[in-house]
Amino acid sequence: MAVRTHTTQDGEGAVLNTTEARQGGRPRAMLWVLLVSIALAIVAGLILGLGWISLPA
Repeated sequence: MAVRTHTTQDGEGAVLNTTEARQGGRPRAMLWVLLVSIALAIVAGLILGLGWISLPA
């Protein structure tokens, strides 16, 4: 397996294996994805609820 490096805030290079690299999502980034997903679901619900877009029968 390839070993990937990651630069931390203090400039030190941390060595990550591929499993650690895949699990390395920042909590703030995951929060943004969650908030945007919820916002898109609300917008889609409003559009469908107000009848601006109708689903095929």
